[in-house]
Amino acid sequence: MMRLSYDPIYNSGITGLILTTVVIALLFRIMPIGVSRRRRRILLALRGVAALTLVLAMLRPSFVRTDNRPDTATLAIAFDSSRSMTLASGDPSAPTDATSTAETEGISGGENRWQQQRRALESLTTGLSSLDGNLNLALYRFDSVSDQFVGGSIVEVSKSLASLQSFEPDGRQTNLSAPLESALATSRSTPLAGIVLLSDGTQTMMGETGQTIDPVSSAKWVAAIGVPLWTVALGPTALSGRNRDVAISSLPETFRMFTGNETGISFEIQTRGYEGTPIELTMMWIDDTGRQSIAATRTIVPDHDVHREPMQVPVIAPEPGQYRLIVGARSPAGETDITNDQQLSFVDVRAGGGRVLYLEGTPRLEQRYLRRALRRFPDLELTYRWIPRDTSSRWPIDLTDDLQPGQFDVIILGDLHSAAVGDEQLERIAGLVAEGTALLTLGGERAYGPGGYANTPLAKTFPVQMDEGASQRPGVMPENLSGEAGDDVLLPGQLAGPVPLRIATPHPITNIDVDASLSASEEWSALPDMPGANELAGAKVAPGVQVLLDNGTAVPMMVVGEFGQGRVASLAFDSTWIWWTSGASEFHRRFWRQLMLWLLSREESTDGELELALTRQRLSTTETSVFTATQVGGDPTASNSGSWTAEIVSDSGERRPVKISTTSKSGGGRTRTEATGEISGNAAGTRDDSGPDGLPPGIYQLQVTLDNQGSETAVAVKPFQVVDDTRELAARNADHALLDRLALMTEASGGEAFRADQIPELITRIETQRRRTERVVIEKWRLGDNPLSGWIVFALFAGCLCGEWTLRRRWGLA
Repeated sequence: MMRLSYDPIYNSGITGLILTTVVIALLFRIMPIGVSRRRRRILLALRGVAALTLVLAMLRPSFVRTDNRPDTATLAIAFDSSRSMTLASGDPSAPTDATSTAETEGISGGENRWQQQRRALESLTTGLSSLDGNLNLALYRFDSVSDQFVGGSIVEVSKSLASLQSFEPDGRQTNLSAPLESALATSRSTPLAGIVLLSDGTQTMMGETGQTIDPVSSAKWVAAIGVPLWTVALGPTALSGRNRDVAISSLPETFRMFTGNETGISFEIQTRGYEGTPIELTMMWIDDTGRQSIAATRTIVPDHDVHREPMQVPVIAPEPGQYRLIVGARSPAGETDITNDQQLSFVDVRAGGGRVLYLEGTPRLEQRYLRRALRRFPDLELTYRWIPRDTSSRWPIDLTDDLQPGQFDVIILGDLHSAAVGDEQLERIAGLVAEGTALLTLGGERAYGPGGYANTPLAKTFPVQMDEGASQRPGVMPENLSGEAGDDVLLPGQLAGPVPLRIATPHPITNIDVDASLSASEEWSALPDMPGANELAGAKVAPGVQVLLDNGTAVPMMVVGEFGQGRVASLAFDSTWIWWTSGASEFHRRFWRQLMLWLLSREESTDGELELALTRQRLSTTETSVFTATQVGGDPTASNSGSWTAEIVSDSGERRPVKISTTSKSGGGRTRTEATGEISGNAAGTRDDSGPDGLPPGIYQLQVTLDNQGSETAVAVKPFQVVDDTRELAARNADHALLDRLALMTEASGGEAFRADQIPELITRIETQRRRTERVVIEKWRLGDNPLSGWIVFALFAGCLCGEWTLRRRWGLA
């Protein structure tokens, strides 16, 4: 509304009127004599204009405008730049984008969430351009952190949106608190008209405690200062029912197999939206030359809309070498995302896997811990046969299938009477040993002489002599027991404990090397004594027969030898389980490992070798894996003088060095040297792919080299995989409920939740909110308040008087 008012000098209308009258009277009253009518009119006109100008100057007229206008404020708009924006939008009304890739195609087959968000931003800024000019925009981008993308008037921000066409959403995590906190920081310098938050609502940012950060606390701060929060939800909801997916997970990172052995491959398949649809699974070998071969196939039929099924598929290890084992599902029609349809594992296939037949008669503690130890070795297949004593009436049992040539590589005889097997089958076992099958005999009540083996065809294979007189009848309690009343009963052919075990002859079997600071003899002396043992008549005098362990008084406790092409080992003790229970479980494991490898003619010596281990061989781009390279040698100076290097080699052959740190420890005449370092994905500890040492997704090899001066260079290589399995891409559905909850926190201030297709309603809501902030604005323009109007008044008044005086002088009237 516009109105005219006056502000006379001295703030008095009467004074202004009197002065105006006096001035007009003076100007028109005083007139020269003898002036013609024409000249008189001219002089009066000039004086009239000067008088009117003077009157206006004294009355000081003003134009006053009264209007209702909203305050100058800033509207904060935050858009999501995390990787979840590359997922499907699920908007059936979206235009098809020909540039969409298979990875980012939405449920509708065209638009992803980033494209959906760009459309929403363009519609929003276009609609806001018709609002008042007192509204500025501040555009923020956010993922794990938030920063201002552009700020200024609505027109300026609208023009800058064109740059989003070349922008790639690559944030590894989403933190919905970040844009709210950035907007609150802006409110300290300029009033906030509101906050518009565009996102799919998938909050993936983790706090220091490992829990997902809750953005509700930030929304409470927004509500506390009276600022409305308007959320715009992108992507499909979990209830849309249109998200269909097949995923392979839980496949172990690595396997060690041995050629010809069967290994169970465990993994899990998860399906959504494929109830009753057959899903084909394929397990494929890929060797180091890239050649592919099928390991196994399976087909499952999900019986629920959301189906989860653990799988255990046996595969036969191929020829020795380094392999990649890929477990994958054939992508069914309509699947939203195919990036999780397969998983990869690294497989080290070695030659000479062993198949072990364990025949046992007494279910004692020794067999339990021995079976546990053997089954921990991936290169050994253990077949356990328990032959109870109370079945002696049906002895000998039939072992025809087990005793076929080539069926087993090692046969273990436990506390089992010879009658349980029978002379005919014992003769067959002796023939298998002569042809190359290894034989291991353990101590026990029915082992060796008490078990009647001294007079069997198998006795010729044993490296020890046995007492025929200690033989006991099968299936009954031992006879001729010795010992006084109250004493512990000592069975025939047995030694009373404690029985110490001491090294009689150094051998790879007894060189356990658990503690590098101790010698082999010191390690054995530190073990608890055996509670008892078999009393062997002595070791045979034959080529290759060696007493490896005795009791410290030359009584043999462990004897090894050969029979034909097979190796044989006889143990007088049967209580190695006490090593495990007394804290020496690693010694127990290594002892049985090295004994089995010797029987298989595959002695394992790590002296001088470089062993490389990684904490993860499959890591995501946000994770780190620590590696350790270890060399143990007998020369205390060899490792110290060496030069360590570590490199990462990509599939393309590109090499990049890795920083390492080394330590060395000597003891027992041996030196243990370690080099440690770490590898990480390109988002580990960084916001984007800017980490200088980070690795993008792919398959790599870690190569560690120790160049010992004056000796052979040691090299160790381990493959590993960096996968892009960020939590951003794991949540296929948007979390609209979280966005609704955040907007509801500011409902009292005008906050509200919208969907991407409700931008017109959002604009109307912002316009309504702006009207609520309107206040009365009075604008006043008064004559002479600014230099321009003052100079105009002065020029007009002075010009008229000067012109009047000039004319009078020319006419001779002055």
